[in-house]
Amino acid sequence: MKVLHALRLLLDVLGALFLGMIAIAPLVYGVLPYEGLKRLGTIPFYGLLAAAVVLWAWLVARNVPADSRQTPRTPAARD
Repeated sequence: MKVLHALRLLLDVLGALFLGMIAIAPLVYGVLPYEGLKRLGTIPFYGLLAAAVVLWAWLVARNVPADSRQTPRTPAARD
């Protein structure tokens, strides 16, 4: 389940990155999203992609210790 949670976080972060680039390109450049991505260029695009992966790794690392600190439930002793 931890792997699925990490994968879901990766998809959420990368999806937010791409939606942000698609939504912001018309505002910044005044062109269609495809043209905005072309104007952004290769190096900044991969820089943003690397930043998204670092954000994902931070989110996953932040959630792992919280999972390991949980103690398993023990059944209550009956009187």
